[in-house]
Amino acid sequence: MRFPGRAALFGLLVGLSIALSASAAEPPTSLLKPVTPAGGQVRVRLPVTPGFPKCMSFPAQVPNGKKKSELIKVTVALDTLPGTSYIMSKKLEALGYEVPNSKEFLLPELVIRAGQISPKLPKGHDTAIRLTNIKLTVIETPAGSDNNVYDSDLSVSSAALYQGAERTLMPRVSFGDKFLEMNVPTAIIKRPGTSETMIPEVTVSMNDKLTPAVGPMVVHNGLSVFAYAAVNGQTTFKKPDGTIAPVNATVSSVTTAPSGVLVTVGLVRGCDVLLDPPPPGATIASTGKLKEFRLGLMTGPGLKVQKDIVIKDLPVVVDHSQSEGYVLLGQKFMDTYFVDGVYAADATGWKLHGRVDPQLLADIKTRPKQK
Repeated sequence: MRFPGRAALFGLLVGLSIALSASAAEPPTSLLKPVTPAGGQVRVRLPVTPGFPKCMSFPAQVPNGKKKSELIKVTVALDTLPGTSYIMSKKLEALGYEVPNSKEFLLPELVIRAGQISPKLPKGHDTAIRLTNIKLTVIETPAGSDNNVYDSDLSVSSAALYQGAERTLMPRVSFGDKFLEMNVPTAIIKRPGTSETMIPEVTVSMNDKLTPAVGPMVVHNGLSVFAYAAVNGQTTFKKPDGTIAPVNATVSSVTTAPSGVLVTVGLVRGCDVLLDPPPPGATIASTGKLKEFRLGLMTGPGLKVQKDIVIKDLPVVVDHSQSEGYVLLGQKFMDTYFVDGVYAADATGWKLHGRVDPQLLADIKTRPKQK
């Protein structure tokens, strides 16, 4: 009887070892650990609508202006930017309120229904969150308008929703699983004892070719922006008045561009963004392309390795109302480049978590030198 030679046995053992290693490989796990609320708080989660083709939104209730004891159902656009919250003048009147001359209206109450996820309740997870004195800017309703803001009855910005307490509320906006999660003080909640609110589950992409990454952010003029962002090799650009402005990239849940990317006209001019020809009948271009877009990320073991995600020929929509240099990243960008994307705040500030294609990652030494 012939026995396999040493080389054959070695090959067999190597193959078996590789097979066992592959079978023992751990599947992808959740990007973030659950948050344990502090004393006097509970952790809640509520479903939001997909951020495309319409803006991310959630249902809520507001008092009837003519009968305060009655609550009216409304749809609220969730704006992750810390700017202004809006309502159309005709919509405000339809809710029973007079439009103030100042165009600044203080909504007395906004009731949001969520599900409590921590601490666990023995019965009935429904939680009614009562936010008060929400400042809204009233927009005059244009002729032929449907009276909506971002396809909703009103919009609420992160500034109005979290009121500067992001580091204790620790909110998370999941672009992957479509939910908003945060801590809320027990003093502003009521529990009806029911379980009617659907609590979205945290799911995980099974694409093991993707690698976890996080985009660190810094605060610039009150806005959380990626610590490193470059358009066409530029991290800054010169404005028409000669001043130097940074390229700011941030997360926007109200950006519904087909690629999920909106850029301001100031950045278009300053970074030589290639514009498409205007559509028939138009005088200005509304779409274009970034030859190269970079974001600084942390990836690798323990998320301690600095890399850039580098995206070539990225289609964009142009916002002609802004002269500053912003890149706003919405739902479709997350779907394509940040799978399982979660925009989350903790004690250190905001970050974007997700799973990225490692083939798009580059060493930071490849960053273009600034002129």
